[in-house]
Amino acid sequence: MSEREARKQAKRRTRATGRSSSVYVPISPHVRLYAWELDCLAYRTLSPDARALLVELRALYRPAKGNEVFLSIREARRRLANVGQAKVQAAFAALEERGWIEEMKAGSFDQKTGTGRARSFLLTNIGPDGGDVDAKKTYMRWRPYDDACQKTTVLKASTEAYSG
Repeated sequence: MSEREARKQAKRRTRATGRSSSVYVPISPHVRLYAWELDCLAYRTLSPDARALLVELRALYRPAKGNEVFLSIREARRRLANVGQAKVQAAFAALEERGWIEEMKAGSFDQKTGTGRARSFLLTNIGPDGGDVDAKKTYMRWRPYDDACQKTTVLKASTEAYSG
């Protein structure tokens, strides 16, 4: 049962006898990673820090707010415990490169007023309506760059110019 269906059933009127017209099963927030997502190349090539950050970003998802989540570097460091700023930034970059998230709004800070805003990201596994029907899922089409994967070295002895 989806969260939306559970909310609909919770709003149903109770009968005069005190019994509700349907069975209500509360749905607590949870993070779901499917087996086909874990098997894709975009997930297999992530560092452990980036994998943990992906779980944290998905934990921040709430259906009422769409597929947009807010997470600053500082808050990500707190959530990942004992991970430095450079590693958190690299994890964000890896998730964006592989298509797990897309940056929606850049973060900002105004020194004069002391106000700031965390970066916001779109989760590509969730569509705009909260379901996975219209989701982009760009991570399923991600492939590593050709020049990074096909590095070949040639021994000096095998070249003609070598006089050894």
